Amino acid sequence: MVAVFSDPASAEQNRTFAKEHRLKVITGDITNPNQINETFRAQNPDVTIHLAALTGLTKCDQDPSLAFSTNVFGTYNIIMGCIAAKSKLVFISSREVYGEGNPTARTTEETEPRPNNLYGTTKMLGEQLVQWAKSRFGLNYTILRLTNVYGPGGAQYNIQAMIKSGMERALIPLYGGNQLMNLVYVNDVATVMINCLTNPRTTNEIINVGFDEDMTVEAIVKELISQLHVPVKIQMMPMRAGETLSFRPDLQKMTTVFPDLAKTSFREGIRKTISEYHNGTPKKN
Repeated sequence: MVAVFSDPASAEQNRTFAKEHRLKVITGDITNPNQINETFRAQNPDVTIHLAALTGLTKCDQDPSLAFSTNVFGTYNIIMGCIAAKSKLVFISSREVYGEGNPTARTTEETEPRPNNLYGTTKMLGEQLVQWAKSRFGLNYTILRLTNVYGPGGAQYNIQAMIKSGMERALIPLYGGNQLMNLVYVNDVATVMINCLTNPRTTNEIINVGFDEDMTVEAIVKELISQLHVPVKIQMMPMRAGETLSFRPDLQKMTTVFPDLAKTSFREGIRKTISEYHNGTPKKN
């Protein structure tokens, strides 16, 4: 049995998906330790994938208190639930823990975290709690440091927001343009997470998860426009505060641990994302 612990808004948004896949949905708040403890006692999971977080640089900057209570205190609650249930924890972290990348070398998992924004700081603190629980209680964990995830769904973020703006407003804001990014398709991330459920090579490991290709934000926007097949203008905007100028992950460990992972190219991933947008979004009159 797969159970999903979700806040009420997300549970309602994904109600159809949960029903189709026969998922048991439990609504609650990860910052409430009593709800978390009760859920772990009732479900007694073998593996817990911890995805809940306040994500995005802007959202965390706008509400630092919520960022810390969700990403740090909420993570502590999940950790303690895993310890009580003797559950493995797959903690979904972010490349933002690294901060500014080395322009002359790829960033490995051994690179010292130096986050340059609040979101990255909260994720780094979450990782430290996980590793503390390993040393103190013997917690079995995997930490996945994801690069920028894109794909169908989550229209308020990154690539999806650009597609939505291009289709509905014939305009894509371009914040900066020279930032070097690494993007990974959401289905590939899901495959990695599922593999972590049973793969012993993921035990007590930190793993970068990304794609083999690095692109500037400007190149990303140009590829989007070429696949939208509608007239779209680019609106030049200043780079957001706290953004990283250059990040190139070292993916050698990911390739070794998940040798059979079939990674989706950016061009193909964008095609699928745009196609899903067309299929799932009503046309305006």
